[in-house]
Amino acid sequence: MTPEQLVSEVSDLITLPRAYHRIREMLDDPRCGAADIGRVIQHEPALTAKVLRIANSAYYGLPSKIDTIPMAITVLGTRALSDLVLASAVASAFEDIDTDLVDMADFWHHSVYCGIMARLLSKHLRLGQSEQLFVGGLLHDLGKLVIYMRLPEQASEVLRLFAESERPLYEIEREVHGFDHADVGRALVASWDLPEGLQEAIGYHHNPQADLPYADEVALIHSANALSKKVEPGHKLRQDDNAVPELHPFVAERVPLTPELVEELSLKADVQSLEVFRTLFSGASTCSSYA
Repeated sequence: MTPEQLVSEVSDLITLPRAYHRIREMLDDPRCGAADIGRVIQHEPALTAKVLRIANSAYYGLPSKIDTIPMAITVLGTRALSDLVLASAVASAFEDIDTDLVDMADFWHHSVYCGIMARLLSKHLRLGQSEQLFVGGLLHDLGKLVIYMRLPEQASEVLRLFAESERPLYEIEREVHGFDHADVGRALVASWDLPEGLQEAIGYHHNPQADLPYADEVALIHSANALSKKVEPGHKLRQDDNAVPELHPFVAERVPLTPELVEELSLKADVQSLEVFRTLFSGASTCSSYA
């Protein structure tokens, strides 16, 4: 079985809301103004609420309150709004997914934390598009959920082997499945026709390469994931979880980390991730663990 075949089996279960695709078309259409886009989003009350709550959170730290979607577009810009809508749409698409193989609250907390860390790194280093990198971090492990849903017995064996060894999860997945969760995640977002930069960042976050068209984005998601291990399900906690992580040699050249920077970013991510997590997954069962 290939990652594409695996994704095709869940295509009816995991879809992005129709409103997202319409909004994306409008954001790319110069004839559509902020008021036009605002009217479409406002037909989705839950989506509107999530977008406005994030816009008014510590994630942005804006000095004045944003009350409407048109105002959010004016203040944040259409690209940032598009990425916030995508993040909210993905959260909605997966909010009814459950599996016995992972605590979903822990899974999404790690994913949100990675997204926040990718955005912080992007802004600090002035690499890539910070809002799209937040989405990339949020989505980087989606392939795990598809594997858990469609290959639960094999996935259980992978997790058992992972718990008993010091080897990376993706290496064990490749041996057992013939592919890893990054391959499946890339196939999933490709099926949604998401931007190539997101597809590449998700698909190569364990295997960064200098010659990739979106090498910076891949490097940032790889780094953000390494900095998010302390909240990753199954990660063996250590006393030095806030230390500078070991990065792929290519990435270490592009993303220079120091103990001082890691501490600074971790403090910000600790605060922002919990607020964004509660916003994206309000009303879902995952909220109970971090209330």
